[in-house]
Amino acid sequence: MARPNPPLKLSLIRGDRKSNYDYRDNLPVNMTAVVRNIRGDQGYLLTHDGLTEFALTNGKARGGAFNERFNEHYRVSGDVFESVGTDGVITPIGVTSGDGICSFSNSFNTQAILSDGKLFLWDNASLIQVTDPDLGFPIDITWFRGIYVMTDGDFLFHTDIGNEFSISPLKYSSSEFSSDKILAVADDGHNQIYAFNRYSTEVFFFDPSVPAGTSVLQNIDAASNQIGIVGTHCQTLLDGIFFVLGGRQNESISVHILNSGTETTIATREIDQIISKYNESELSKVVLESRTVDRDKFLIIHLPNETLLYNHTVAGKIGLDAAWTYVKTGVETDEPWRAKFGLFDPRVSKWIYGDTMENKLGFLDDQTAAQYGNQVENICYTPIINGLETASIDEFEINTIAGFTTNDFSSAFSLSYDGITYGTEYTNVISLSQGYRERYIARRLGYIQYEFNFKFRFVSVDKMAFSGLEVSWS
Repeated sequence: MARPNPPLKLSLIRGDRKSNYDYRDNLPVNMTAVVRNIRGDQGYLLTHDGLTEFALTNGKARGGAFNERFNEHYRVSGDVFESVGTDGVITPIGVTSGDGICSFSNSFNTQAILSDGKLFLWDNASLIQVTDPDLGFPIDITWFRGIYVMTDGDFLFHTDIGNEFSISPLKYSSSEFSSDKILAVADDGHNQIYAFNRYSTEVFFFDPSVPAGTSVLQNIDAASNQIGIVGTHCQTLLDGIFFVLGGRQNESISVHILNSGTETTIATREIDQIISKYNESELSKVVLESRTVDRDKFLIIHLPNETLLYNHTVAGKIGLDAAWTYVKTGVETDEPWRAKFGLFDPRVSKWIYGDTMENKLGFLDDQTAAQYGNQVENICYTPIINGLETASIDEFEINTIAGFTTNDFSSAFSLSYDGITYGTEYTNVISLSQGYRERYIARRLGYIQYEFNFKFRFVSVDKMAFSGLEVSWS
């Protein structure tokens, strides 16, 4: 009797497809990799956390901040600056006119809100607009060692030491080796601020010993970098380093890490091809966010028509190819993920997000996959397998964690024999409530002409983990 063929063990973390004479990645949708050795695999896929309503706001989400000094959660929704209570009660504070994304920073005494070139300061009693004629039209702001530092695109400037409502007339160009526009400014938490230009980045420290009439912000030459950002909100701090969407002059836009003069590109070829669909004007409006949950460090990139999620922890342990996924809203549509402008509120120990579709806030909910009670679509793929001409697929099994769903949970699978199109979907029940021994097995799948790969898709409000796809063949 002939020995059975050894089973094929296939990854679900990243699949393959063919497109325009090219091989492309099939990224998971609404599923993220988790690093853990399961049945010989380095990791498994887990459904992305859902969204549960936390509060109703006064308008479209434009940004938010948690002020540790005041121990308050603040938002700008529409034209309204508001505080968010631990019980979800929204308290309007004042009007911050505009419709663009707001920048936030705070000192020991005030919360600053930058709204469409106007600066407002809230001192926990009054909301006052700064009207100093030297303010100009700032586009970004940060707090740094006793001063608010801003940029108007051409210069860095700051408030007077000791008077947050007065703008120092000292202005100077940020770019020592490039004439590109300054697009953002941010504090790295280590007595340094970064001035992000379009094609370069410079780092400054606070020097109180400078002569009178000289700015206290001094450039650190060794920390400069010839990679910049494409838009004001195309940078975010994660794990103590800056992640940016941008690049060098005469270079296509990509995703990089900047850290004191060093740089690392974290975009895969697939991610670069996704980004390349958009022109620079479209990319300038992109928002980057960060989030750390259960030691997983996430970067979220809100592109115009899709949302990309990068897991920095997974990238470091398994590799970049396993770190990227899509998150989205809707079923059988590709709407971008509706959550935006997330922040961690330590008073309730929740990540709370604004919403792009309705006037409300939602918290990231690890007990469900649903977005405000609505089902979500989850998809993952395998690599393309070839070299098994005339072989027959006898069965496959995916390791899942069954029994914890609230309802019967089914997943559909389909096969592609060309890496482009998929055949009929077949549906299997893979989890019953409290049915902890349920197994996801499909049998007698037929012959392979040349190559094949699998697609798995399920629509549910429940979360699910997939790992260890094993295919038996003869």
